[in-house]
Amino acid sequence: MKEKIWSLLLHIYPHYGDPKVVRWEEGMWDYILEEAPKAGFNTIVLDLNSGIEWATHPEIAIKNSWSRKKLRDEIKRIREKGMIAIPKINFSAQHSFWMGEYSRMISTPQYYKVCNDLIKEAYELFDHPEYIHIGMDEEDVHHARHSQFVCCRQGELYWHDLRYLIDCVADTGAKPWIWSCPLFTDPEGFKKHISPDEVILSPWHYNALRRDHWTPITSRQEYVTYYNEGEYAKMGIEFVEQDPFLVRFMEVALPLMKEGYKYAPCASVYNRCDWNHHDLMEYFKENANDDQIVGYMSAPWAMTYEENKPYFDETFKFFKEAKDDFYK
Repeated sequence: MKEKIWSLLLHIYPHYGDPKVVRWEEGMWDYILEEAPKAGFNTIVLDLNSGIEWATHPEIAIKNSWSRKKLRDEIKRIREKGMIAIPKINFSAQHSFWMGEYSRMISTPQYYKVCNDLIKEAYELFDHPEYIHIGMDEEDVHHARHSQFVCCRQGELYWHDLRYLIDCVADTGAKPWIWSCPLFTDPEGFKKHISPDEVILSPWHYNALRRDHWTPITSRQEYVTYYNEGEYAKMGIEFVEQDPFLVRFMEVALPLMKEGYKYAPCASVYNRCDWNHHDLMEYFKENANDDQIVGYMSAPWAMTYEENKPYFDETFKFFKEAKDDFYK
């Protein structure tokens, strides 16, 4: 039986804001590569975006971006630690600011060419990986509403572009790996356009799942304004897990898996929920067909800075505990 993917998501390029420079701390990177396999990870999913000097489109790189040699050297180190390296490039319109001028050319011939060029180059840089992650999360009106430049594809245009990106990856010989957002947002549209054997999906859920582990809103003091005066207050809910997005996750995750789609569910310490890794693995281990769970991912959503060490230490701790509990 093929070993499951036990993956850790790391970033060269910051996943938030619109930074103009790559900030990188080698000591923290060394620490992560040393500790990750000890915690049970066998895969590093490396978010590239404009964090490397692309040969096909050098204009995308920002200050201090990794050279191609640096990237290949680090891929070699990942392998020496007993792990494999998978490239991630996020083509969601909600997260495409890294593409520079091309982020405002979405769905044009020039945009399609750039996407194809980067996918092919990533495939060669990573020595023909089994998977290429192309992101595609949160591209909808709800998430775009606070952006200064609002862009999100809908309807047939969205499906056309997702199909194009999936085909670009498949043409290299790799399997496309995407976030589950388009499947969960529009299941019927997804099933119509994307067949189960074409992609690996990562449904992400960063809170508890078991009812006795739910998080009272009152315990989230760091977000007290949002919860007490913002959208949660208007909903009149008592627990974070009553958020409609999380409720929707529970409603569609398992039924859609029964359609044949294969998952690599994603947990995170980002929402400060100590039960997230445990509950997510328990939920899919007990309720899903094991051969449809190709693995799991953990996303600290933290850059490799020394001040973020607690996020990585918690990730290693909770991931290892959950894996030992349900997959030892």
